[in-house]
Order: sequence, then structure tokens, then C-alpha cells
Amino acid sequence: MQNKKTSLREIAALFIRLGLTAFGGPAAHIAMMQKEVVDKRQWMDHQHFMDLIGATNLIPGPNSTEMAIHIGHERAGWKGLLVAGCCFIVPAVVITGFIAWLYQLYGQLPQVKPFVYGIKPAIIAIILSAVYPLGRKALKNTELGLIGLLALIASLAGMNEIVVTHTLAKGVRGRWAGEVYLEKEYLGSLFRSVDRTRRTTCDQLVDER
Repeated sequence: MQNKKTSLREIAALFIRLGLTAFGGPAAHIAMMQKEVVDKRQWMDHQHFMDLIGATNLIPGPNSTEMAIHIGHERAGWKGLLVAGCCFIVPAVVITGFIAWLYQLYGQLPQVKPFVYGIKPAIIAIILSAVYPLGRKALKNTELGLIGLLALIASLAGMNEIVVTHTLAKGVRGRWAGEVYLEKEYLGSLFRSVDRTRRTTCDQLVDER
């Protein structure tokens, strides 16, 4: 991982390119950022990137934009924050406005409708291909996979994401606390047993004398 600060020019170049080419919504955007920032440039390790994703999911606003801002701040302070955020948002705003203008003019034409319907499965394929590697790295063991599955089911059932995150985190924290308590009890019992053995041995030596 690179510890030195990144130049504003490099940050701007990356996020302008992502702003122009990242289609598929926040999930696909974040997966592309992970590939660029973690795998290719090594600006941060994977765990720190996942921590930032967790933070962005707990605050209001578009997650991918928040991730761009976080990454910019991590690499170049408040200037990097502004540069990364603007370079990622502005190209997307311009492209979205242009596409909306075209759709308003030509979206209802019979010749255009098949193209509009064909975009949907293509976008779904882009999202799945981008998100799958990120999800595979996040689910490090069976327990995390089960937690992710429960969170998915709760979200599909309509539960608020903050409630889902808080409930699952509380359960994991409770399990961890239970494990720590059992470990302390085990160690305490072990130390008491060693102490009893030591005292018994000393008493036997005294009696032999």
C-alpha cells in the first residue's frame, strides 16, 4: 500500500475517467473504484476500502459519490476531497442530462424503444460482473456469508438498512462478547488449576521434609 500522498492531477485523472465510463449505478461504480484504487494503484488495502463502504452505507447520499470523496480525502486531504468529488460528479451529470434530453425528444419513437428495452439487461450484466469480485472478497468466511444473506433477506423484506446493520452488528458483537467471556472463564479456570497444583506440590514437599 502506498503511504505517500497522491497528486491532485492523478486523482482528477482517475475520477474523470470513472465519471465518464462508470455505468451501472453505485454498486458497479464502487466495484470499479476497488479495482482501480486497491488492486491497480494500491492506494489503500482491501480492508480499509471495505470499512469506507460500511461508513458510506450508514450516511445519507449516493454511496459511490461518497466513496469518491472519501478516497480523495484519504489520498490528498480536503483538496483531494473536492477534486475527486467534482471530477466524479460533473461528467456523470453532463452525460445524464444529455441522455435525458435525447430520451425526452426521441424516447417514444418506435425505432428507439427496442434500444431502450435492450439497455436494461445489459446494465444488469454490467452490475453483476462488477459486483461479484467485490462481494467474493468481502465474504471471507461462512459466518460473514450468512450475515450478508440475512441482511439481503431483511432488505428485500423492506427493513431499513440502518436497522438491519444495527441489528446484525449487535448480534455479532454479542457473540464476540460471549466468546471473550468464555475465553476469560477458561483462562481463569486454567490459572486456578495451575495454582492449586503448585500449592499441593509445595505442601507435599513441606510434609516430606
